[in-house]
Amino acid sequence: MKLQRNILLLTGLAFGLVSIAGQLAKWRVYNTENSDLPHNYILSLAKDHKGKIWMGTNFGLVKFDGKTFTKYDKQSKKEVQYTTVRSITVDSSNTVWTGSWGDGMAQLTFPNGDPDNPAARFKWVNYRENNSGITHNTVKTICIDKKRNKWIGTENGLVLMGNGDWGDGSVKWKTYHAHDSGLPHDAVHHVVIDRFNNKWIGTFGGGLAKFDGTNWTVYDIKNSNLTDNYIVSLAIDKRQVLWIGTYSGGLCRFDGTNWKVYNTSNSKIHDNVIYSLAVDTQNKLWLGSMNAGLASFDGTNWKSYNIMESSNPYTVSSIIIDDQNNKWLGTGGGVVVYNENGIKE
Repeated sequence: MKLQRNILLLTGLAFGLVSIAGQLAKWRVYNTENSDLPHNYILSLAKDHKGKIWMGTNFGLVKFDGKTFTKYDKQSKKEVQYTTVRSITVDSSNTVWTGSWGDGMAQLTFPNGDPDNPAARFKWVNYRENNSGITHNTVKTICIDKKRNKWIGTENGLVLMGNGDWGDGSVKWKTYHAHDSGLPHDAVHHVVIDRFNNKWIGTFGGGLAKFDGTNWTVYDIKNSNLTDNYIVSLAIDKRQVLWIGTYSGGLCRFDGTNWKVYNTSNSKIHDNVIYSLAVDTQNKLWLGSMNAGLASFDGTNWKSYNIMESSNPYTVSSIIIDDQNNKWLGTGGGVVVYNENGIKE
């Protein structure tokens, strides 16, 4: 895969481009050459409520507090090695949930209650096919609603891990498949929830589904202007507009009534594979693609970016935006940080 070729491109760039005339550098990179990252392949990113950055790598989960990288891996050799972290979600209590490529879902806990200490003892609580309602051990996405229910996208259906009605800490499970619900395909790659508590579900092969808790509405290439039934990223902006990143059909915009499509022929998107999406505080959309790096769209103007001021292509598999409006990009060559006004600490 082309992700890995980015590793050497970033080596030697260390902590970003040198600032000129006192200006803040716009780019910075963390990789195995200049930090304690265990692997350069970054599949997922998340920001917790204390501003810490969580990184999902091929060699486990890592937290970065601005100075220290802390790795959280399995403590027992008897367990399946929890390595490739495909998704990271932080709930309202600042608990971190991860989905893996083949090892189910896990909750990171701290028995001594001191998660800010890099040396603190930690424990994984695992949810797999053999001990929970998880229907497949490849977990692509975890989305948490206002009631702290987890909507879990797997390679074999959508799973609801709901808070039970019989006491604190109880759990009830419910599964949705194409054969027993309105879900159009069992491979669920992304879920987002709008302010009206509608679940928007991106499948890899069946298009898009909207689920309000009772009713299902499906949008695909036959009944809508969706350009591809293979959906790999979703985002909802501040106006509740849904942005849909597809595997070959570019970017689709859907406001609940009207569709608009952006691709390599009518925008500054340089690749029709839209791997990642994020919306900043100004409601600007940021897009990561397979082989053409980073782009942004403010509703009128498009802009594309040469990552690290390099002309080489980058795959951006994940994007998050921190409280200082820095963009954190997960790539095949480590974590790249960008701020058009200079990176702020």
